[in-house]
Amino acid sequence: MRNEILKNLELQLPKEEYEKIKNKNIHLGIFSEPCLSFMLNGKKTIESRISKNRIAPYQRISQDDIVVIKKSGGGLVAYFTIKNIIFFDLNEISINVIKEKYNKELCVSNEFWEQKKDSSYATLIFIDKLVKLESFKINKKGMQTWIVLNK
Repeated sequence: MRNEILKNLELQLPKEEYEKIKNKNIHLGIFSEPCLSFMLNGKKTIESRISKNRIAPYQRISQDDIVVIKKSGGGLVAYFTIKNIIFFDLNEISINVIKEKYNKELCVSNEFWEQKKDSSYATLIFIDKLVKLESFKINKKGMQTWIVLNK
């Protein structure tokens, strides 16, 4: 899957941009509406992944990595570089603290917070530079919403 993504990026990006990212760890994130549109138009500046278990990207992503954005049920539409990452153990800090401090930048609903209230782990990924792409499909199977594609 990594090679498939890199081949498409190489076709779409200026050579110097491609050279900067080709050797980085790549993460494939699956995004649904309305968060996808909020992210693409610059309103959503922080992506969150909140779960009951210690699953990716929790403690498996770093500031030097790239996140490729796949539309749920569709193609890859963009990627972004990372400004900062914060990991939270929600057994030590209340999810309400995250909601109060970051809700505006996360662009999520109260229903989202209700669904996540019993979670144990949170990853906040601060979006730096987002690059839109011509949509392309990849061969992804399974229901994972986050896949780590290390170099």
